[in-house]
Amino acid sequence: MKLINADCLEALKEFDDNSVDYVFTSPPYNIGRTRNSKSNMNAKYEFFEDNNPNYFDWCIEIIDELLRVTKKYVIWNIQPNYSNKKDVFKLIGYFAENLQQNIIWHKPNGTPSSIQYKVSNVIEYILFFTNNKYVESNKHHITNYIQQNINKGKNKLHNAQMPQELADYIIENFTKENEIVLDPFMGMGTTGVSCVKLNRNFIGIELIKEYYEYATERINNTQTGLF
Repeated sequence: MKLINADCLEALKEFDDNSVDYVFTSPPYNIGRTRNSKSNMNAKYEFFEDNNPNYFDWCIEIIDELLRVTKKYVIWNIQPNYSNKKDVFKLIGYFAENLQQNIIWHKPNGTPSSIQYKVSNVIEYILFFTNNKYVESNKHHITNYIQQNINKGKNKLHNAQMPQELADYIIENFTKENEIVLDPFMGMGTTGVSCVKLNRNFIGIELIKEYYEYATERINNTQTGLF
């Protein structure tokens, strides 16, 4: 177990090639709003302004680093939205040679469109980038479709926290015991909790000190059985 409070690009420079087995992460979606934005829709983070004018190039740089340090799969959860969809679809094309699988995450309790008659966005993509030929699960038959509710209002400090059940599903089915899972956007520590529960080694990187401290406590409590 190793938890790092740093910018992931800076931290990844210290990693050797092929030094982790898997990555499972959900980066900021670049929704284009901050806590000070005049919008009917709230920003997702209390301590982070999710508004990167160079989002596409930033994602490329991070995924390139992750492919360098990872032996097996870089599992990247992202949702195209009004602000980022051009960058997300360009990213899929850019890494077409490495994109070996895509799981659709359907959110039955997703938020209806804020504009009448517009299509509601209730799916996210879980993209599997790899230098290998195939993506394999730990079960004989598994589909590329998951139905899982989102955590509405569960944590006001981080409104984009991944459901624990979804992280458990990915870690259980696509990683193996005692191998190393890296989350370069650790957030509130959800991937780390799954790794502790399912006997995987975990490395987490988180830029925001408040989230890092929360995740550290949450993961430690899971290890001791207090969470």
